[in-house]
Amino acid sequence: MKNIEQYKKLTQQRDWAGIFKLNNLTIDTFGTKKELKVLGDYLQENEIVFALVSGVMSQSETSNDFDFGANTWVAALTSERVLCLDHAMLTSSVDTQSIRLNRVQAVSASQGWVLGKITIDIGARLIVIDNCVKSDVKTFAELANQLIREKEEATISQSSVSISIADEIEKLKGLHSKGILTDGEFSEAKAKLIAKI
Repeated sequence: MKNIEQYKKLTQQRDWAGIFKLNNLTIDTFGTKKELKVLGDYLQENEIVFALVSGVMSQSETSNDFDFGANTWVAALTSERVLCLDHAMLTSSVDTQSIRLNRVQAVSASQGWVLGKITIDIGARLIVIDNCVKSDVKTFAELANQLIREKEEATISQSSVSISIADEIEKLKGLHSKGILTDGEFSEAKAKLIAKI
């Protein structure tokens, strides 16, 4: 991900307007000032925010019983997940939805005449954030899909490293069983390979 140190610094400073600016967007706090104010409280240590979008989501299983119909939410694309927050208007309660990036199959952006929407496909269901600023949805979806792709590539790379190390250990066992390597040489070479994991 480009500009990761800048995103990290802006997240630590809770400078959400700075994140919009880094993404060449203008922050829109209409209806989401409360959510943006508490967003930092819901981030995990070292979690980095890459993009934000505000919009309307329908009530879900995690919503407060007193919430009816659709509410205004902020969705934060982070290094770990998509975190959605809805701060109640009359109380200090905050509803959250957290979707781990490794569970997301794709993030789509639809841009209408004036507004846009984000659709997060997690296989079993779709999470839709509607009535978003049109320019925000495109950037959010592009960055989300880039993060998902990078995480998948890192997992595949780590998996292939583990497989190749296992193959190398098997080769060492063969050399050891044939007497080409001593017990000490085998143990030392095996320990070096395991340390690479």
